[in-house]
Amino acid sequence: MLLSVWLTFVVACIVFSISPGAGTVATISHSLSGGFKQACKNIAGLQLALVTHLIIVSVGLGALLASSAVAFTAVKYLGAAYLLYLGISKFLEKPTALAGKETVVKSSSQLIKQGFIVNLINPKSIIFLAAFLPQFVNPNFDMSGQYLLLGITVVIIDCAVMFSYATLASVVKPWLGKAKFIALQNRIFGSLFVMMGIALAKVER
Repeated sequence: MLLSVWLTFVVACIVFSISPGAGTVATISHSLSGGFKQACKNIAGLQLALVTHLIIVSVGLGALLASSAVAFTAVKYLGAAYLLYLGISKFLEKPTALAGKETVVKSSSQLIKQGFIVNLINPKSIIFLAAFLPQFVNPNFDMSGQYLLLGITVVIIDCAVMFSYATLASVVKPWLGKAKFIALQNRIFGSLFVMMGIALAKVER
């Protein structure tokens, strides 16, 4: 793979990762409510799902999801339902002033699982990668090696972007630690999850 091609791919990945989505909202929300460490565990789940998407695409199943209306619709509505569940739960979450402490304590497995599910049940991600990655693969060279390089690049860039969002949220956290601000955050992020769930339910292939 030519360096110029890879650099073009890097720029495209940065744009893709920076674009706000359910993963971004979840990362910022966890950073504000539970702290940077909890956000990092959520990010780990997001990346596990991204790796799963990359594997699906590399073996050709992404094309199947892109071509099957039934499969796409099933995954789409499962994803929408989960985002609505997260949104309503966040909206109803009881606010507690931070007072220098973490507000919401969740287990590592719970945080990783939630991040994994949020990213996994986004069919548009698989379809985007299925249409996106092959454009940068040269059929005249080893395909598996190129997919591995592109996959590693995607994960590293997405991790960097998510960690940046989590860091930014943790920086502004001291100014948003009062109970009334926590309540407002819960309602804002809850509403964002609900809106994303509704938007996902309306998405067409």
